[in-house]
Amino acid sequence: MEGPSGIEIGSGEWRLRTAGAGTLTADNFVAEPVAVDGELGDTQVRIAVRAVGVNFRDVLVALGMYPDPDAIIGGEGAGVVVALGAGVTNVAVGDRVMGVFEGVGSVAVADCRVVAPIPADWSFAAAAGVPAVFLTAYYALRDLARVQRGQRVLIHAGTGGVGMAAIALARLWGLEVFATASPAKWPVLRSMGVAADHIGSSRSAEFEERFSRLTRGLGVDVVVNSLAGELTDASLRLMPGGGSFIELGRTDVRDPSEVARAHPGVSYQPFVLFEVGPDRLGEMLRELMVMFAGGDIAPVQTSAWDVRRLPETYRYLSQARHVGKTVISVPRRLDPDGTVLITGGTGVLGAVFARHLVQKYGVRRLLLLSRSGAAAPGAQDLVDELGALGAHADVVACDVSDRDALAEVLSQVPQQHPLTGVVHTAGVLRDGVFASLTADKWEPVLAAKADAAWHLHELTAASDPALFVLFSSAAGILGSPGQANYAAANTFLDALAHYRQRSGSAGTSLAWGFWEQKTGLTGHLGDQDSARMARSGFLPMTTEQGLAMFDAAIESGQPLVVPARIDTAALSESGAVPAIAGLIARSRRRASNEDSTQQSTLSALLQGRSDTEQDRITLEFVRDQAAVVLGHDTSHMIPPEEPFKSLGFDSLSAVEFRNRLQTATGLKIPATIVFDHPTPRSLATHLRTQITPPATDNQSTELSESDLRNLLNRLPIDIIRASGIAEIARGLAVGHPGSGAIASPGGESGRSIEELDANELIDLAMGH
Repeated sequence: MEGPSGIEIGSGEWRLRTAGAGTLTADNFVAEPVAVDGELGDTQVRIAVRAVGVNFRDVLVALGMYPDPDAIIGGEGAGVVVALGAGVTNVAVGDRVMGVFEGVGSVAVADCRVVAPIPADWSFAAAAGVPAVFLTAYYALRDLARVQRGQRVLIHAGTGGVGMAAIALARLWGLEVFATASPAKWPVLRSMGVAADHIGSSRSAEFEERFSRLTRGLGVDVVVNSLAGELTDASLRLMPGGGSFIELGRTDVRDPSEVARAHPGVSYQPFVLFEVGPDRLGEMLRELMVMFAGGDIAPVQTSAWDVRRLPETYRYLSQARHVGKTVISVPRRLDPDGTVLITGGTGVLGAVFARHLVQKYGVRRLLLLSRSGAAAPGAQDLVDELGALGAHADVVACDVSDRDALAEVLSQVPQQHPLTGVVHTAGVLRDGVFASLTADKWEPVLAAKADAAWHLHELTAASDPALFVLFSSAAGILGSPGQANYAAANTFLDALAHYRQRSGSAGTSLAWGFWEQKTGLTGHLGDQDSARMARSGFLPMTTEQGLAMFDAAIESGQPLVVPARIDTAALSESGAVPAIAGLIARSRRRASNEDSTQQSTLSALLQGRSDTEQDRITLEFVRDQAAVVLGHDTSHMIPPEEPFKSLGFDSLSAVEFRNRLQTATGLKIPATIVFDHPTPRSLATHLRTQITPPATDNQSTELSESDLRNLLNRLPIDIIRASGIAEIARGLAVGHPGSGAIASPGGESGRSIEELDANELIDLAMGH
């Protein structure tokens, strides 16, 4: 079971800080313990954080590009109030709140003036995505630009969070809206009510000519800017009559007086939201909540990521691949007083994980559902065993694919023991070749897996469980002969886990491999079946291995994990699943996500290598680093001659790339490196020249005897023999390469060269 390395957050209260590496990788984020027993100020509230908004500022902080070196990641979020200062009256302990507060962690402290109750029909993820974008847009348009009905406003990056909020407010206040975005996102702008001829590209300056022509040269009155360079220049030229230029970006901040001289009448106003005082922020937040309540505006589109995947999230945001607002969800521990529901709870796997949840996670109440209920074989023994471990278990007969029956069971969960977790293990098999899969073979399989999972998803939404695990199968990932119906049902579970996580809810799908312990689905398999599966690459997992993989999957924060023992060589050779076997078993180098803490790692790799080898190693190193920065799994996605710009590099990714190169080479590298050396090959040549300069006339390139011995000592004996070095050595030593027997260094004659060890071969090569 392998996957992207994530952030480890531990079991206590924590808060993330950046480690100063200047990269968007897990090793640049450290979870530090946080004390929660400190005294609060009069106006402060302590919040158990459930979701945190992600802003472009956070990416700059992580990359070390933010102007304030003391800035920390995180500035807004949503959660539940757990403690109050003496003077707080607007919220109470237990309230769901959102607002402005620093940090990314499990707890945060906020000023009560900048928090507000979350509307009942909003999720934590939706609420966390509101404060920064709407406060920024409101302050920019109302306080700084003082917009008036009928004015023309140009909103750059209109499909980002702030852009969408600004468009919503601008249209509400009667402004004529012009907006830019990458062409692929133009349909989003049109869906928000922006006229097609008022839309331009944020990738080039062509919008200047288009909007100037449309306005007959009058241009716009207000610009809400987040672009840089020539695009900022083009935007300023669109204000021939002056106006308010609101600068939200931090990578190309201009001098207001110089802008005023070059563009008379233009008021250039850069600002940082979090520098606005709490009183004004609170006033704006309250005004916005009234507008939300009245239906005048609505939260922007939001997508959530698990906080343990924060590096992926920041990279996704930095590459402008998102639409709307990005937030990160903060995982919760299981409520020790809560109830965990397990479908298939009296089956083999249901029982295994019931015990594990009690012993490993401290669960004290279990609701075990199965079709047979208490009449299932071994049900009472399981209840007794769990009781001896300190847990109370209720066994209930319920067909989870029956929505009404499931709803009735869930309604009986005691309020004092609310639902805190769901583990869906149930499933049935109806195998057959595809042509034979009639409705009676499809429906029960889909019902037990897909229908039941969807009912659990919908009916537990109000409970918002901290754990929601779906037992899927590797059949959906790898394919399995005769199981098209089962593969389809499990693929639905995988998709549901992704959907839940993007909505800000807990969701993990485990696409299990082959269990050694017989289960309800594998009990019919005999030794021949097991041997056949092993030949196909699927090795049996012991119960202990399965439980360890379960724990690792939950800790990973990934929506889909394949816990399986796979013999990649056998899988590749089996031919049973050729397409996916190629993906899993193909021998290929994966892009390394590890930064060295030692100076000049690359230099160490190049030592003692030929020029050709040094070129190859340096090129692969450059391609590896580029692949990591661009989010690719393999350096094969980075062609040596393709320009970095065409590969997707921008100013932010160029900075991260530079930081990674500096760490691994020990060289001082400018942020413009991808522009100075525009392809991987040209950059690799430059780096190799810097690390291993060409030998001068005074430097000998001839290897000494000790150098040669050291080089040969590095090589395994089988490689020395296979390469032909041994034959060459024999010919040099005895003068007749065709002889099959030679005199050994010790004087013993008649031994074959294959019988010599490494030291004897080296002595032979040296003529001793």
